[in-house]
Amino acid sequence: MDGIPNVNKAAAATFAEMGVDMSVFKSAKHLASWAGAGVSPGNYESAGKKTSKTTQGNKALKTMAVECVLATSRQNNRIASHRKRITKRQGKMKGRIASAHLLLPITYNILKTGEPYHELGSNYLEGKQNNKELKMVEYLKKKGYTIAPSEQQTA
Repeated sequence: MDGIPNVNKAAAATFAEMGVDMSVFKSAKHLASWAGAGVSPGNYESAGKKTSKTTQGNKALKTMAVECVLATSRQNNRIASHRKRITKRQGKMKGRIASAHLLLPITYNILKTGEPYHELGSNYLEGKQNNKELKMVEYLKKKGYTIAPSEQQTA
């Protein structure tokens, strides 16, 4: 787990509270829900009003996950770009918690497969978005539509 950006030995020891045997969890989402740790979003509705407070859980795990996320603030990696992207739309706290939640599935996959962490880069999602657009263009061409490049307007 030392390969994850800014996860030191103290953080790895805190994450070890989840256990080493990941076969007890069906998926990474189940681990995140079980760990709770205040990083799993809640979904409550009463009288038509929706709230999304985080769930109760292991405070030490939540604290360490958020510290690891904040330590990546000046770096150029997947976790930092995830936090910045969420922060733009939803604010600082939700960006921190969402990125701390991202650390749990990463930890799950490392412990389950035993493979070291591979940094996907800060532009990982941009590449996925471009692939979606190309697939959509190919799909439309197969359906018989003609696709013309759009002219960009200059302001």
